[in-house]
Amino acid sequence: MTNEEECLDRHKRGDGFVRTLVMPDDLPDGHFVGYTVDSQLRNGRDALIATFVAAWVDPLTTRQLTLTCIDTTSWPTERLRYDVQFTRTSDAFPISTETVFIQIDRDETRPV
Repeated sequence: MTNEEECLDRHKRGDGFVRTLVMPDDLPDGHFVGYTVDSQLRNGRDALIATFVAAWVDPLTTRQLTLTCIDTTSWPTERLRYDVQFTRTSDAFPISTETVFIQIDRDETRPV
């Protein structure tokens, strides 16, 4: 199994996108206090598809992070990718998660 297959997620175009990410157990509570969080969705040609709203469930513990995009109607039906970048505010030091590959599928139930 390739790394791409291990990270493959699926989403229906047009449905609201929400993912909750849980930080690894080996990181202490509050590890990411003082970091900004950004996440973008891109296609295989590196074109920007969406910028997610990234927000901590609890900004004091920084244990869970939600990525949200309300309108996905313009997302192409293909394999896309995203990661999350944490940037330390004191010195702009960035740390990124592994890349997640997501297959966008056509929604079968649509307005008539």
